[in-house]
Amino acid sequence: MNKIHTFAATLGLLTIFACGYTPSHAQVPAPSDEEILANKNRAISLVETRRKLDKLVWGPEELAQEYEQRIVKLWDDLLKAEHKFEVLKAFPFGSLQLAKHKESEPLELQIAKYTFEGEGETWSNTKFQNFITEMVAADYVLEQTEWHHAKFTPPSKGEGAISEVSFALHVARANPAHRLVFKGLLEIDWMVAAASGVSLQADKLKLLDLTILEREQPAPFQEVFTVTGTKEQPLVHPILVYDLDKDGNSDIVVGGQNLLLRNKGGGELVTEQLFDKFRNLYDGAVLADFNNDGNVDFVGVDERGYPMMYVGSAEGRFSGSAIKISEHHLGLPKTFTAGDIDGDGDLDIHIANYKYAYRQGQMPNPYFDANDGYPAVMLRNDGDGKFSDITEQSGLAAKRYRRSYSSSFVDLDDDQDMDLIVVSDYAGFDVYTNDGKGKFTDITDQFGLDRHFFGMGHTFDDFNGDGKLDFYVIGMSSTTARRLENMGLGREDFKQHTDMRMAMGYGNRMFLRDGDGFRKAPNNDQVARTGWSWGTSTFDFDNDGDKDIFVANGHYSGESTQDYCTTFWRHDIYEGGQEDVARDMLFQAESTDLREAKISWNGYEHKVLYLKHGDDFINIGYLMGVAFEYDARAVVTEDIDSDGRVDLLVVEHIADSLSPARYRLHVYRNGLQQAGNWIGVALHDTPAMSTIGATVRIEAEGGSQMTRVVTGDSFSAQHSAKLHFGLGKSDKVSKMSVTWSDGSQVVLDNPKSGVYHRLSPGKDAGSAAQTTSN
Repeated sequence: MNKIHTFAATLGLLTIFACGYTPSHAQVPAPSDEEILANKNRAISLVETRRKLDKLVWGPEELAQEYEQRIVKLWDDLLKAEHKFEVLKAFPFGSLQLAKHKESEPLELQIAKYTFEGEGETWSNTKFQNFITEMVAADYVLEQTEWHHAKFTPPSKGEGAISEVSFALHVARANPAHRLVFKGLLEIDWMVAAASGVSLQADKLKLLDLTILEREQPAPFQEVFTVTGTKEQPLVHPILVYDLDKDGNSDIVVGGQNLLLRNKGGGELVTEQLFDKFRNLYDGAVLADFNNDGNVDFVGVDERGYPMMYVGSAEGRFSGSAIKISEHHLGLPKTFTAGDIDGDGDLDIHIANYKYAYRQGQMPNPYFDANDGYPAVMLRNDGDGKFSDITEQSGLAAKRYRRSYSSSFVDLDDDQDMDLIVVSDYAGFDVYTNDGKGKFTDITDQFGLDRHFFGMGHTFDDFNGDGKLDFYVIGMSSTTARRLENMGLGREDFKQHTDMRMAMGYGNRMFLRDGDGFRKAPNNDQVARTGWSWGTSTFDFDNDGDKDIFVANGHYSGESTQDYCTTFWRHDIYEGGQEDVARDMLFQAESTDLREAKISWNGYEHKVLYLKHGDDFINIGYLMGVAFEYDARAVVTEDIDSDGRVDLLVVEHIADSLSPARYRLHVYRNGLQQAGNWIGVALHDTPAMSTIGATVRIEAEGGSQMTRVVTGDSFSAQHSAKLHFGLGKSDKVSKMSVTWSDGSQVVLDNPKSGVYHRLSPGKDAGSAAQTTSN
């Protein structure tokens, strides 16, 4: 595979030279003939250097890629086939050793879990084929698969190569309903090649471990609404959920389409125009009451790059022109979060930017701690629609050039002020504590190597039930990085790049509040590897009192599952630097197949729904009907129809070769029949105070629970202040309390379950205890 790819990349570069190089950005003034020739020669030199490194440093990985082609072909054939079991049945091998049954365990929601380890029965190819035939005869359908080349041992004298492949099979029968997940690790002993160029074939297969999940029920999540971007207006982000008109129903802002999905109750969504005087916006924004009139306002950045505010009305409409609130120019604003950082009674705003890698030949430098993007800004609310840039005096200047994807003001240390977390690609996350007056202190070093990863999104909740707020940050987990590490491959001239590889490729981190700080969750490995992950949200979808987690993943799915990732780890991470014409030529040539959608980069990854089961997290996404195969971005969880079962909003990324990407919002209704009891609270702003920063706690027979109102979590999204708590089998709640951002509190004794209690700051419990339920 890699020899073919190498040849194609070099040929592509030469083709660019022959046809005349067109840079990926406008150049003024035009380069001279001498400059063009010098850049071409330097680009050729860069290509030649890569090919030399492939031989001298990355030889075993080059070989691993040749063997991986057999796995790629299997996955590609499965994706394209109407009858996928027939493809699996035809895969040639000598024998298959099964794993031995170790344990059977009943889970919630009529789910059974079976684990297998150690050496079990050995099947012939014929017996395996007979098993598949029996599955098909019983009306089972193989709907989805996933295959990743996790480990490779090159061949030695008289011994064939060995691969370890992680896999997942999603199988269903419609009637009677039965859904199954087979997830495990498969060892492949390859036949010794008789001669070069002979097609590689598996000899012995061995299941190193296997987990089977099953549920004899239909999938409870069903799609009920979609919004698709057009060719002319492709975006749907940002997805912001808020009860704009305070009628108890959460409305959905589809910012990229200038749409408002007005919630009429019972899940009925009616499409309206969001802004009368619309400007094209970047795909981040925040909804909050910035002028203290009790009505929600909208802050985003228009196509000119300046922060703009649309002032909202009591009816939840934005009818006027946008107001420019700052002269600070933003390069590619992605993260917006609001909070009262200085305790003066109004909401301030932090906006951070992303900066795409590769474009104009620049790459983040270094790839594990890049601080070379566009500058973020901390805006203090001065009233009357005026905001001042206080980034320097607030202590946030040193790392303001991160390539950020999400950020939130949130009280992390329970001292009643707004701290800040910023999640960034090519760096990880940064955490700042607030002194209560708007001066921040960077405490990121307390997290050590765990703070480094390819950061995309994050979510907050009390994951271990100790009454303290925890956080979960997500990004890219890399099978390729682990495979290279296992083979001991790396460039000696970039030792730190190799040393940081496992931290950067590890994946997601969950941190639990512990004393005055945080510790990594002891079960972090269970939630670390969700692929290339973007948006995430915490919700109790089954109302059992435990917080479950949904993760949207999948970067770019092309015609083939052949993955660009090996090029990234072998070469691209070493190319750090600012704009460079020759390097731009190199990137365009090396990524031709990817840009034309002939190959993928972390493609066809299935979405993850982690069920909290005791101290464990178990991925039951396919059983629940949410293991979508499309590439996904933003995620919001919200009880759209107010039936006490939290629904799911997911944004799909639609790639079409060299055409600009489009996006689609999917709304999925949670129809889980086995859901437990519940209670909720719908918080509303008043001129006296915003709901942002409010902490809600309940005390019930099943234990205490808490959560906090934040903005900027997930990815290009916002959750509402309509908060939900599952109760399990009990319907008794002894107390519900809301602590507002100024420390004042509302307490409801013995509140009714099965409803949302409507509460606003500045009101006592007696006048506030209105309830809503549809």
